[in-house]
Amino acid sequence: MKRSLTIAAPVCVAGCALMAMLSSCGAAKSSSPQTASATEAMSQTAQTSESGAADTKETTGSNDGAATVEITDQNNMTATVEKNPDRVVLTALPLPSIYALTGQDISNIVGIHPGAASAIENSVMASMYPALVGIADNFIDGQNINIEELMALNPDVVMYWADFLEQYKAITGAGIPAVGVKTQGSGDVLTTLESWLKIMGKMYDSGSGNVDEVIAYGREMEDKINKVTATIPEDKKPKVLYLYNHSADKISVSGANFYGDYWIHAGGGINVAGGLDGTPEVNMEQIYEWDPDIIVITTFTGTMPEDLYNNTIDGQDWSTVSAVKNHKVYKEPLGVYRWFPPSGDAPLALEWMAMIFNPDYFHFDFKQDIKDYYKRFYNYTLTDDQVEGILTANPDAAKGANFGGQSGNK
Repeated sequence: MKRSLTIAAPVCVAGCALMAMLSSCGAAKSSSPQTASATEAMSQTAQTSESGAADTKETTGSNDGAATVEITDQNNMTATVEKNPDRVVLTALPLPSIYALTGQDISNIVGIHPGAASAIENSVMASMYPALVGIADNFIDGQNINIEELMALNPDVVMYWADFLEQYKAITGAGIPAVGVKTQGSGDVLTTLESWLKIMGKMYDSGSGNVDEVIAYGREMEDKINKVTATIPEDKKPKVLYLYNHSADKISVSGANFYGDYWIHAGGGINVAGGLDGTPEVNMEQIYEWDPDIIVITTFTGTMPEDLYNNTIDGQDWSTVSAVKNHKVYKEPLGVYRWFPPSGDAPLALEWMAMIFNPDYFHFDFKQDIKDYYKRFYNYTLTDDQVEGILTANPDAAKGANFGGQSGNK
């Protein structure tokens, strides 16, 4: 390491949430950690507001005068981070796609979660950013971090899912800075995307690249769609089921205060699971009672529309459900990441939801919009085949994305 890090003690900041950062890693970094306990972190997390703002203060490193920046992340703790880090580990799954929007060198990413790796390897990201194919992912299994393997990557900073406090303890206990991110605005995808981009941007002198343009684009699309959906009578809006995780043994859906609820309302639908919270498990009897008009399946599960159309799931009979009978079951696309959580493609997901929920009201030139978006924000020219690949997600992308019921990291 060319710089050493100083550690700021945890502080509780009303209006944002965060993780503490510790200093230096192994022999390459000098460490004087003042870590918060998991109990303290939980207490601070409980006081977190939904704003997700990140406070910063630029300081000077202790050894060679290198600049550092203090970041209050989304667990309400302050971390002192090396400015312009060039070895970044991202364990929260969507973050590589979001990092791609910052304009920073993608080769700065030196480690990711296997669930992110499977999405990259089975999507257009493999062609866009070949440096991410085969990148280190052996340091984490589900929520469990192998700290020796992580230290071998010599990271300047680790960004992780803020609810996983055992990860925080392991990372900072080894003297590695850790910044936590989590969902903001009760599942508001654009608000969450913006907050994560801004935290990334505060680490770099060049800021967060396209963040302002991306968010403005997304908000404009959101407003454009809202103006139309506001005119649709409630009894004309489709009843939508967002199938989050699915197998013969488990059916979990997106209820209120989570990403699927945001997408359904943004696209002009009614969430049949809106009376439940988070990603609850349900049974077929409940689905029969809801009888959704439309079913959307995430790319966190390998289930495809054909599985429901052909009724191939053991122990489940989907044949009487309206969405299945009318062939209105859709697999969400897979671009730079899965489209269910915040990702670099979130503004495009707004268009897609509106079109499949209310095709009589929305007539976008969607394939061209995808090409224009990728050229504008990723500086990448998509082929027609790549656009088709985005719209027909590979079920293999679901590999490694199961967290045993912990849905927040999605």
